[in-house]
Amino acid sequence: MIPIVDSQYLRSAGRDVEVPFRIRLEFNDRPAELICSEVLRVLPEKRLVCFSEWNGRPMVAKFFLDPASAKRHCAREERGITALKDAGIKTPDLLFKGMLPPDNAPVLGLQRIMPAQDLLTAWEQSGDSDLRAKLLSRAAAVIADQHEAGLKQDDPHFKNFLWTKDDLFTIDGDAVNTRNMGRPMAIPESLENLGLFFAQFYPRFDGLIPRAFRLYAEKRTWPVDDDLSARLLKNVFSQRNSRKRAYLKKIYRECSAFVCQKAWNRFMVCDRVFYNEAMVRFLADPDHVMNAGRVLKKGNTSTVTMVEVNGQNMAVKRYNIKNARHAFKRSFRPSRAWISWRNAHRLASLGIPTPRPIALVEKRLGPFRSTAYFITKYVDGIDAYSLFHSDGASEINQESIVTLFGQLFRLLAGTSISHGDSKATNYIVAGNELSITDLDSMREHRFKGSFRRAFRRDIARFMQNWEDLPEVSSMFRKEIDKTTKKL
Repeated sequence: MIPIVDSQYLRSAGRDVEVPFRIRLEFNDRPAELICSEVLRVLPEKRLVCFSEWNGRPMVAKFFLDPASAKRHCAREERGITALKDAGIKTPDLLFKGMLPPDNAPVLGLQRIMPAQDLLTAWEQSGDSDLRAKLLSRAAAVIADQHEAGLKQDDPHFKNFLWTKDDLFTIDGDAVNTRNMGRPMAIPESLENLGLFFAQFYPRFDGLIPRAFRLYAEKRTWPVDDDLSARLLKNVFSQRNSRKRAYLKKIYRECSAFVCQKAWNRFMVCDRVFYNEAMVRFLADPDHVMNAGRVLKKGNTSTVTMVEVNGQNMAVKRYNIKNARHAFKRSFRPSRAWISWRNAHRLASLGIPTPRPIALVEKRLGPFRSTAYFITKYVDGIDAYSLFHSDGASEINQESIVTLFGQLFRLLAGTSISHGDSKATNYIVAGNELSITDLDSMREHRFKGSFRRAFRRDIARFMQNWEDLPEVSSMFRKEIDKTTKKL
């Protein structure tokens, strides 16, 4: 039996809404019933979006739950949908508007586009650069239509677009700004909004922007010249930096992506995807689980262990306190685990490969920090030093691995990031993938001069690993020269 719930339950359940559920509402002064089968998005106590069924018809239900703002947001959603329709921009049809007892919270029923993927999923599943260029260009064309109609999405992110085999739909009418509807958007505002959209792609895809911008400009009947392109790219870089700074603040607090707990003796933050009962027990006492795990590295300043939590292999790096003097020095500044957590998310936000960060734990005494733990997904591979110095080194495709390093160093150079401890043991090779680890000395540089000096030190340290392997050293030198010559 599928339970019947009301707005009070949906509001009090927070992120823990259990599906399926039935909901009864008033629609055109008649009772109606929805069956909700999957939660798509939840803003606790404010909004809930679900895949639903109404009279046997699949649809998307949007529940507006915040008593203070529900009517306003619902009206904005309706207004945005109408504006998109009037401009000839494809968006799901509004099927009905109802009221949810006991407090008449508004509900909108929207057409469910099937089959469809949000643009982010379609992008990630495509390894084809031509298809990615097509996706980007189609999105740019839709944004051009919005801007020409005087509409703009205040936050034009991937998930505000649905991709089907032949069409791209704009969704989330609440995010559509209609204040200047009917008047084509001016160039500065257009470039800013388009730059915000492009800024969400990793820097390595920036080469796809010119083609997409040409299509955008054609739809706006703009001449594409070097000045406009340069202004757009400047906006992209500026917006990307702003987004990154905002994201790096978010990783230390409770939000939709992270669970965060602060107490006088402990600080913990964990990726919500991995937060479950087994993870709660592990984070409460990491040492207990580490003692049963496989030791990967044991040193005075840090210990690395592979553990299994809820069927997931994870690497736990514990930053040890050596003595009272060391404890005093470390207690007043961010722990190395704190820095590694930030740098791992910095790399991930830029599309630079590193093991996925899962959690950070610090033992504290008020404001003073002590032993800390940094937890990531375990990458089942071998470090580059061991790989090239192994007995089977001659049997591996050394050139392809060297090429992976060249690509990685170019990504780091393109984002002005230096590693700070570029030993070959800090790079993990797993099949055709390369990951960078040991991030507590990593730094993102504001000035090109300081980056160039730090990057050259990284390369010098990296090349020391191959002094006894002249052929390998020569391959790495030729590949790295492609990057250093451009600095």
